[in-house]
Amino acid sequence: MKKVIFALAICASIVSCQKEEDTKPIDVSKTVYLMDKSWVVKAWSIRPDVSDTLSAPDSTYFNSINGCEKDNYLVFNSSSRASIHEGSSKCDQQAPDSVMYGYTLSNNDSHILIFTNPDEVDHGTYIDGEIKYASIDTFSIKYRLPKPGDSSITQEFIKTYVKH
Repeated sequence: MKKVIFALAICASIVSCQKEEDTKPIDVSKTVYLMDKSWVVKAWSIRPDVSDTLSAPDSTYFNSINGCEKDNYLVFNSSSRASIHEGSSKCDQQAPDSVMYGYTLSNNDSHILIFTNPDEVDHGTYIDGEIKYASIDTFSIKYRLPKPGDSSITQEFIKTYVKH
């Protein structure tokens, strides 16, 4: 009889634990998603001139990036701070191992602004663009910049990040 009562007590505690787990809210915000892991760029494409409607993004742009930049990774440290860390190879041995940035998400988490001075949103834009969440371990940022040497041409970039 003691075994039956003991078994019932165990079952009751298991059921109560399951019930507690089922009622806890799950934070599915994009900020938590981004803060879950570190992120490394796995693809980077460029459309050299956005006004050229016949051109498609060139996916080979990533191949032209220095190897010392390809192993860098991005960490979203909090809901407003991110850092870029040097990977195993540094382009400049004197550069710090990581640099802190600020960031904001807006428009229902579909727009991201990453800026160089974490305390001043209006200064030093690093990336300002549309963010898309392709899967649990992949997101991409599409942003535009003037072409170096010819500011009359706007280039469009798409950086795709995967969990590191």
